[in-house]
Amino acid sequence: MTIDGMTSLAGINIPGHPGTGWCIFVYNLAPDADESILWQMFGPFGAVTNVKVIRDFNTNKCKGFGFVTMTNYDEAAMAIASLNGYRLGDRVL
Repeated sequence: MTIDGMTSLAGINIPGHPGTGWCIFVYNLAPDADESILWQMFGPFGAVTNVKVIRDFNTNKCKGFGFVTMTNYDEAAMAIASLNGYRLGDRVL
Protein backbone atom coordinates (compact mmCIF):
# COMPACT_ATOMS: atom_id res chain seq x y z
CA MET A 1 0.00 0.00 0.00
CA THR A 2 1.17 3.51 -0.70
CA ILE A 3 -0.02 6.99 0.16
CA ASP A 4 0.17 10.14 -1.87
CA GLY A 5 -1.45 13.57 -1.70
CA MET A 6 -4.16 13.88 -4.33
CA THR A 7 -2.52 17.01 -5.70
CA SER A 8 0.59 15.03 -6.67
CA LEU A 9 -1.25 12.35 -8.65
CA ALA A 10 -0.78 14.06 -11.98
CA GLY A 11 -2.71 12.39 -14.76
CA ILE A 12 -4.84 10.21 -12.48
CA ASN A 13 -8.51 11.04 -12.23
CA ILE A 14 -10.69 9.14 -9.80
CA PRO A 15 -14.30 9.75 -10.87
CA GLY A 16 -16.58 11.35 -8.31
CA HIS A 17 -13.74 12.53 -6.09
CA PRO A 18 -13.32 16.20 -5.16
CA GLY A 19 -9.51 15.97 -5.29
CA THR A 20 -8.65 16.65 -1.65
CA GLY A 21 -7.11 14.35 0.92
CA TRP A 22 -4.65 11.51 0.91
CA CYS A 23 -5.07 8.72 -1.61
CA ILE A 24 -4.05 5.23 -0.54
CA PHE A 25 -3.38 2.67 -3.25
CA VAL A 26 -4.54 -0.79 -2.11
CA TYR A 27 -3.50 -3.79 -4.15
CA ASN A 28 -3.83 -7.57 -4.27
CA LEU A 29 -7.61 -7.42 -3.80
CA ALA A 30 -9.64 -10.49 -4.75
CA PRO A 31 -11.77 -10.46 -7.93
CA ASP A 32 -14.94 -10.30 -5.80
CA ALA A 33 -13.76 -7.33 -3.68
CA ASP A 34 -16.07 -4.33 -3.56
CA GLU A 35 -16.14 -0.83 -2.11
CA SER A 36 -17.85 -1.89 1.12
CA ILE A 37 -14.83 -4.00 2.11
CA LEU A 38 -12.54 -0.97 1.80
CA TRP A 39 -14.95 1.24 3.79
CA GLN A 40 -15.04 -1.38 6.57
CA MET A 41 -11.27 -1.84 6.65
CA PHE A 42 -10.23 1.81 6.59
CA GLY A 43 -13.16 3.46 8.41
CA PRO A 44 -11.94 2.63 11.93
CA PHE A 45 -8.73 4.60 11.30
CA GLY A 46 -10.42 7.93 10.52
CA ALA A 47 -12.46 9.90 8.04
CA VAL A 48 -12.71 8.15 4.67
CA THR A 49 -14.08 10.41 1.94
CA ASN A 50 -13.97 8.07 -1.04
CA VAL A 51 -13.30 4.47 -2.01
CA LYS A 52 -12.97 3.08 -5.51
CA VAL A 53 -12.39 -0.51 -6.61
CA ILE A 54 -11.06 -0.69 -10.16
CA ARG A 55 -13.06 -3.18 -12.20
CA ASP A 56 -12.61 -4.98 -15.49
CA PHE A 57 -14.93 -3.42 -18.04
CA ASN A 58 -16.10 -6.75 -19.49
CA THR A 59 -16.49 -8.89 -16.38
CA ASN A 60 -17.13 -6.22 -13.72
CA LYS A 61 -14.69 -8.14 -11.46
CA CYS A 62 -12.11 -6.29 -9.39
CA LYS A 63 -8.81 -5.92 -11.27
CA GLY A 64 -6.92 -6.44 -8.01
CA PHE A 65 -6.55 -2.88 -6.81
CA GLY A 66 -8.40 0.14 -5.56
CA PHE A 67 -8.07 3.53 -3.89
CA VAL A 68 -9.11 4.86 -0.49
CA THR A 69 -9.05 8.60 0.20
CA MET A 70 -8.73 9.85 3.77
CA THR A 71 -8.79 13.48 4.92
CA ASN A 72 -6.07 13.28 7.57
CA TYR A 73 -2.47 12.31 6.78
CA ASP A 74 -1.72 10.82 10.21
CA GLU A 75 -4.86 8.67 10.09
CA ALA A 76 -4.00 7.52 6.57
CA ALA A 77 -0.44 6.67 7.63
CA MET A 78 -1.76 4.72 10.63
CA ALA A 79 -4.17 2.79 8.37
CA ILE A 80 -1.29 1.88 6.05
CA ALA A 81 0.97 0.82 8.92
CA SER A 82 -1.80 -1.34 10.37
CA LEU A 83 -3.20 -2.85 7.16
CA ASN A 84 -0.03 -3.34 5.12
CA GLY A 85 0.39 -7.12 5.04
CA TYR A 86 -3.17 -7.67 6.29
CA ARG A 87 -4.66 -10.99 5.15
CA LEU A 88 -7.99 -10.51 3.41
CA GLY A 89 -9.36 -13.94 2.53
CA ASP A 90 -6.51 -15.80 0.86
CA ARG A 91 -4.60 -12.66 -0.16
CA VAL A 92 -2.12 -10.42 1.62
CA LEU A 93 -2.61 -6.70 0.97
